Amino acid sequence: MTPAPLLGLLTLATLATSFALELPKRSVSSSRQFIVYSNNATTRSEVSMRAEDLKNEYLDLLRTKDAWKLPTILMLEAAPPATRRPPRSFLKIYEGDDDQNKVQLDVFDPTLLDDPEFRVRLLETIATEMAYRNAPIKSGRAFDRPPAWFIEGFAEKLRTRSDTSNAALYAGLLTRGNTPKLAGFLEIDPSRLDPTSLAIYRAQAAALLDAVLSLPGGRAGLLTYLSSPRRYPGSLKELTAALPDLAGDPRLLGRRWLLAIARASATDRVDLLSERETAKQLATLLDVRALPDPKHPELIAMSGPHALPYIARSQSGPFILSQTENGLLNLSLRAHPLYKSLVNEYLAITRDLLAKPKRKLDKRIATAEGVRAGLTRQTNESRDYIDWVEATKIKTESPELDRTLDSLDELEDTSPRTDAISRYLDAVSERSE
Repeated sequence: MTPAPLLGLLTLATLATSFALELPKRSVSSSRQFIVYSNNATTRSEVSMRAEDLKNEYLDLLRTKDAWKLPTILMLEAAPPATRRPPRSFLKIYEGDDDQNKVQLDVFDPTLLDDPEFRVRLLETIATEMAYRNAPIKSGRAFDRPPAWFIEGFAEKLRTRSDTSNAALYAGLLTRGNTPKLAGFLEIDPSRLDPTSLAIYRAQAAALLDAVLSLPGGRAGLLTYLSSPRRYPGSLKELTAALPDLAGDPRLLGRRWLLAIARASATDRVDLLSERETAKQLATLLDVRALPDPKHPELIAMSGPHALPYIARSQSGPFILSQTENGLLNLSLRAHPLYKSLVNEYLAITRDLLAKPKRKLDKRIATAEGVRAGLTRQTNESRDYIDWVEATKIKTESPELDRTLDSLDELEDTSPRTDAISRYLDAVSERSE
């Protein structure tokens, strides 16, 4: 019989071995800061490169060198917490075996990796490491998050390099009747905003980042501001204190912020789309298809708006609907007035299915599709009429115009007069030449 102490040691050894076997494989990034855990080698490689590229963008913005100290773990296949609505990811700081703090981002929802939100979460992780590399904390203690306006604003600037559709948001911010207040903006928690409000918040945050960088010492002040934990990241006083250029006039930042919003809105890319282009983009966004699902193979043959309720209940539903929602939101900003209400209705349907996948919205979708078919028919008929007018107006001439042209021809064909006065006028005309 095995002694009880030895049996306990064997049990512990077995558990440790089992845990080690279940831990996903890992890869280390080129700078060795990021340790990426995933059983998929391609995913590990792609995320590792994305993290390094994003860190380089971060360092370029602040014009500083890479001096990381805290290892950063990216756990891409973490088990979600046993809650009713687990978050898609979770950021934490803990003490490792070597008594060194480590930053860790747990990804609970695999679809997050293909979502623009993942860039925001990576930026937050990079900023957290910078803030705490010289400010160690005990394991289990709460830590202060990086300023949300900076994270969201920087992510927005990176996104709009290739997609400038949100430029219309900037123009809207100045035409609402109420000028935005900087102090109130900094107190907003973007995690509590609905998608439309979040898009507006990100536009404002990007403008604030531009305003800070426009100050002579703004970049250096921003680096100082981000290099230590911020107990009150929503405090205007704390932000202005880190920017020496504002010492004489703290209100200067608010004025530069509004100027940055105005400057971003001064672009022809905020022009509304035509009816035909709006209809075309809407049709593309609504041509949704489910990803292959072994449990529901019939879904692969379904597509279009009527498939949305079924896709919402599939495994790939949250990802597909999130992408559709983002596309519809961007289209709503530039949609032709004739289509704007319809685009907003499809946006509302998508959001309702994201919140409650089992909702029955077949009647709403059928009504929206009927409106879309009517608008398409009306747009095509109007365009056909305009094309017909353009093609036929040159060939159609009025009787009055015909008589006028005939009279001009008769005048040109009239023989020259030979009376004495006419000959005298002709002689004077020749001498003057």
